[in-house]
Amino acid sequence: MPFCTNCGAKVAPSAAFCGNCGTAQPRTAAPPSTDILDKISDRSASILCYIPVMGVIPAIVFLASRKFRGNVHVRFNAFQSVYLFVAWLIVSTALPALMFGIPGWGVEHALIAALKLTLFICWIYLMVKAANEEQVRLPLIGDLAARSTTEQL
Repeated sequence: MPFCTNCGAKVAPSAAFCGNCGTAQPRTAAPPSTDILDKISDRSASILCYIPVMGVIPAIVFLASRKFRGNVHVRFNAFQSVYLFVAWLIVSTALPALMFGIPGWGVEHALIAALKLTLFICWIYLMVKAANEEQVRLPLIGDLAARSTTEQL
């Protein structure tokens, strides 16, 4: 418990004046926040999750942070971004490996390119919706994200 700077009487830590002599007490400033995530708004965090291909990095950071642990909206966007990235990895790496032995005239390459373009457009669409503070649930991925969000709380 602190003491008065004038008379030495005990004063409450939040007291502005001494109860004994009435002298104003110095205020102790709160230490500056050292967490960089304190300056990021919920809207900005949701937008950062949907940066095409690279948004998975901030999404994982937001999922692991204390600030967004109880924020259902940001956690949903982060989980949906992670699952969209997993879909991108499947289309980019696993699907071409599986289709390698299929004979054709390049139809499989066109199909993979169309799937990649669709996923890229989904990222842009979700980023715009997050900027407008609207929550969009993709058909399969959104259901997984909603389930993951409620399980983690």
